[in-house]
Amino acid sequence: MKIAFIGVGIMGGGIVKNLQKKTNSTLNLYARNLSKIADLKNENTFLFSNIAEAVKESDITILCLTEDHLVEDAFFNRGILEYSNNLILDFGTTSPTLTKKMFEAAKKKGIQFFDSPMTGSKLAAESGEILFMIGAKKTECQSFQFILDASGKKTIYCDEVTKGQEMKIVLNMIQAGLLQVYMEGIVLSKKLGLETETLKEIISNSAAKSGLSEFKLNTISKKDYQANFSLKNMNKDLNHALNLANETKSSLALISTLKSIYNSGMNHNLGEEDFSALYKINEMMNEL
Repeated sequence: MKIAFIGVGIMGGGIVKNLQKKTNSTLNLYARNLSKIADLKNENTFLFSNIAEAVKESDITILCLTEDHLVEDAFFNRGILEYSNNLILDFGTTSPTLTKKMFEAAKKKGIQFFDSPMTGSKLAAESGEILFMIGAKKTECQSFQFILDASGKKTIYCDEVTKGQEMKIVLNMIQAGLLQVYMEGIVLSKKLGLETETLKEIISNSAAKSGLSEFKLNTISKKDYQANFSLKNMNKDLNHALNLANETKSSLALISTLKSIYNSGMNHNLGEEDFSALYKINEMMNEL
């Protein structure tokens, strides 16, 4: 098959490498800055600076973009809806409202569309350990399951369109809340004169241990805030969560408060760093 891959960034680059290794597909890659993906070009992988050209004659189009306005512009204005043939997958985290709009527009043109958001770090993308949440039943995914299998460790089927995105938004909201609790634990331990490394060891051997604590507490200790998942993207997903809470009249006391700390992180120009860089704001708030 010929696959058009639109948006080869932090996560997309790793996915493309696994598709190159594990499938026989031809890949048409689009990125705004082609010099950043020059190393991906080979006899079966072609680079494009124009979305419409990348999508033309492709069997499957994969979106791997970040913010809604970029997704909407690419989908409706840059040729994706016009030139896609059979199937469109959205690997990014997109609002359910826009997801529904894209689904309906694709359906009118006889094109299948599935929200297929993913979770995992840059390292997970490179090692093929991504988790996909897809707004479809398993039986609907047979024609493109090979893409998910090549890129990820597991696919969870969420039954119908938008439900994959809703699950991803809830998941990211939980992860943002968990990390803030861990960071506040570090702050209080420092105020008490406790050793952070000792606290990490205790967490690792208690019910407080999680995949998030094992990864992010180490990066915070090292002050290594290179983006695996950027603060600006987590901030965007918290906005999605709060919008859904407003629509469903849900009270999210913790996340509503946490959002103000993310706003501070954005105002201090931390958006391009990993979302664990929010620890810098916690330090400032506590004069550490």
